Amino acid sequence: MTSPGATGSPRLDSIDALRGVALLGILLMNITGFGLADAYEVPTSATPGPELWAWAAEMLLVEGTMRGLFTLLFGASVVLYVQGLERAGSGAQAAGLYYRRTVWLLLFGLCNAYVLVWSGDILVWYGVAGLFLYAFRNLAPRRLLVCAIPLLCLQTLVGIAVYSAEQDSVARGERAYLLQAQGVALDEAQGADLEAQRERLEAVAARPSERLAKSEAMRAGYASAFRENAAEAWYYQTVFLPKFALCECLGMMLLGMALLRSGALTGEWSVRRYLLMLGSGWSIGLLVNFLEVRHQILSGFSDDAVMSAWLVTYDLGRIPLTLGHLACILLLLKATPGAQAWAALESVGRMALTNYLAHSIIALFLFTGAGLALYGRLQRHELYYVVLAIWLLQLAWSPWWLKRFRYGPMEWLWRSLTRRERQPWRIVSAGSQ
Repeated sequence: MTSPGATGSPRLDSIDALRGVALLGILLMNITGFGLADAYEVPTSATPGPELWAWAAEMLLVEGTMRGLFTLLFGASVVLYVQGLERAGSGAQAAGLYYRRTVWLLLFGLCNAYVLVWSGDILVWYGVAGLFLYAFRNLAPRRLLVCAIPLLCLQTLVGIAVYSAEQDSVARGERAYLLQAQGVALDEAQGADLEAQRERLEAVAARPSERLAKSEAMRAGYASAFRENAAEAWYYQTVFLPKFALCECLGMMLLGMALLRSGALTGEWSVRRYLLMLGSGWSIGLLVNFLEVRHQILSGFSDDAVMSAWLVTYDLGRIPLTLGHLACILLLLKATPGAQAWAALESVGRMALTNYLAHSIIALFLFTGAGLALYGRLQRHELYYVVLAIWLLQLAWSPWWLKRFRYGPMEWLWRSLTRRERQPWRIVSAGSQ
């Protein structure tokens, strides 16, 4: 599954195709963040119908898996990048080039998060996690797994601890409320518990008005959208990242390195081995996700049900399902090598940075006041028509571009900034020389 790259070094077509699938798939989740207020986790309406079914299908089948696949491939790309440098005779400069490349990715992420008004950016996360990855580049698959699995388990343990602490706080607040209702004088700690409970209830009551206010701010103009988005982006980068995302990113990246070194990502495993991964991944992942979705719907999307799904069981379903999807795609690649559909996905994957940032640019124009101001005006299921249009656009323009240029625009800029010199860009045919 290799082909010559733009510089003569081999490219792994399977990696490019997988990255293309992940890039397009991640838009299924991001589109709700682009176009609706606080609708990523739950539908804006729990009434049975297109809105609820779209949410349920997303949460059951793909939530977290495309980002998981993307993160696995980022880890694999670190190994491939360093190997490429060594093969080209630049091994002595590998560390410097790698860290410049990683810092530039982090800066691109900051631009995406603030200038392009996308608080859900993951490039900053990847840039931060990438600073730790270089030390693991030469480890054997088994040692990489020994590092990856504890990190992924630690992330789940953190979620369980946060959920337990919140449940304990709610229980103390309810006890304080009952004591006050019975005329019992509250001590200082009980008073604080009661105040925290009141704040929680006020926050729940204020959600509809907050969604409306956010929608109006996002539609008012670029400056208003920038201000509304900036606080959320800052939270994700300074609070959420170290608490909930860093271990996940590092664990999945190391797992991606292990899968590459074992031959899984390059189609070298046997069909039986891929089928085993697919069967076990889908069985566990779909079961956990089904129970999460069912519990949330039956509870009327109570805070407890939503929190337990995102903090306690999230990775227990998402990671196996990600591996199941990975095995399914690789089996399809083995069964249909050279198919035109894969060629288009490979092109999308080769331009993943350009296409990822293009999602934000398109969303900025469609949803904020800098363009058509459609934020909050489309329902969840209607946003998927936008997703389909963007998919068709990127599947068409990526192959067109790469027939004329060696790299996507942002890939070319990234490479030029990393190497501190302008890289060749256009493909020059033999007849024009």
